[in-house]
Order: sequence, then structure tokens, then C-alpha cells
Amino acid sequence: MQPYYDHNGIVIYNGDCRDVLPTIETANAIVTDPPYGIGWGRATWEDDPTQYPLLMGWLVAQANRIVADGFVFVFQTMKNVNSFHEWFPHGWRIFAACKNFAQIRPTGVWHAWDPVVFWRNGPNTGPNSGHVNRDYHVGNVAGVLREKCGHPCPRPFDTMLHIVQCAVSNGGLVVDPFCGIGTTLKAAKETNRKAIGIELEERYCEIAAKRLEQEVLDL
Repeated sequence: MQPYYDHNGIVIYNGDCRDVLPTIETANAIVTDPPYGIGWGRATWEDDPTQYPLLMGWLVAQANRIVADGFVFVFQTMKNVNSFHEWFPHGWRIFAACKNFAQIRPTGVWHAWDPVVFWRNGPNTGPNSGHVNRDYHVGNVAGVLREKCGHPCPRPFDTMLHIVQCAVSNGGLVVDPFCGIGTTLKAAKETNRKAIGIELEERYCEIAAKRLEQEVLDL
């Protein structure tokens, strides 16, 4: 398949990750934010709860094939927390993607963070890149809300910067099979990592490509 975008070590494929991901042989890490399988009404993608366990089983198998020695980070929702032990490999942990502004809901206790399930294949050592590898990050969601990005659920860029630096060393390769508007890829670019993103919807590929064209200027 021809890349939709290919520049300075950052590649985007416009296609179904179930077709594209099996063609990738190896990477240093996977960082991805897939659909949640909760029948979300605002979703522009298939979000069928009955098919979600199959999708997660497939994703875990592919991730463990591609990342023989490294980290896998998969964003999730607390609505599925009772199934994490069924879907993810033994030894998985939770990274807390916290928010500086909580979602105001009639739930007694507001939702102030999202779980990111992660595990490491190979020796339990980090990328040793000099980054502070905390298993939480407080993201600036106010900035995300102000930005008209064209996607219904964008991730805070600062949180993705933190996770990418935790997941892979300087110069390494990270893969995002559900790359959306390219936040993982942009984080990789700005921290001197290589990245491959896969996105089903062409309009999101176009937004991602435009974001990646914005150069980082040295001060």
C-alpha cells in the first residue's frame, strides 16, 4: 500500500488497520487510542460492543508480534475495566491519563482521568531516554477544547508527548494503528522518534498530514 503521507520518518497509511498492521514486521513500541466498544453515539467509526473483545484480542496478538522488546500502550475506558484481565496480557498495568479539568457529570464523583492499559514485552526496563517515566500525566484538556481539530475525541498533546517518550527511546519507531488526526505521530516527530500511523478515514489523514507539516522551529 502506498503511504498517504511520508516525510522524515513519519508515515501515514489510509486504510483499515486490520489490513495494514499485519504488513508491519517490527517496531519499538505501540501507542494507540482505539474505539472503546461502548456504542458511543458521537462516534464516526464502528463501535459495536459485541465485536470489541475480538478487536482487542486481534490487537494484542498483533502488538505482541510486532513489539518483541518494548512497550504497548492502549487507551481504554473505565466502562470496560472489568474485562481488562480477559483482553490484555498477564502483568498489564494502568497509566493514568489525568485531566486538569474534570468532566462535570451527575455521578457523584466526576471523571478526571482515563485508563491506558500498558505492558512491556521483554526485560522490564524503560527506554532510558532521560525522560521522567511517571505512570501518570495531567494533560491540558482546556487547550484541546479550544482547538477546533475536526475530531470528536482528541487527546491532549502534552499527554501524548509524555507517553511517547516513556514508550520509546530517541530515534526509535512507534506505531499507532488508530492514529486519528495524528497526535501520536506529532508527538513522535517533536521528540525525534519515527512513527507509523494507520487511519481508516481519509479526512482525519488529511488533518494529521497538515499538523505534521507544521515545522518545529529552534529557538
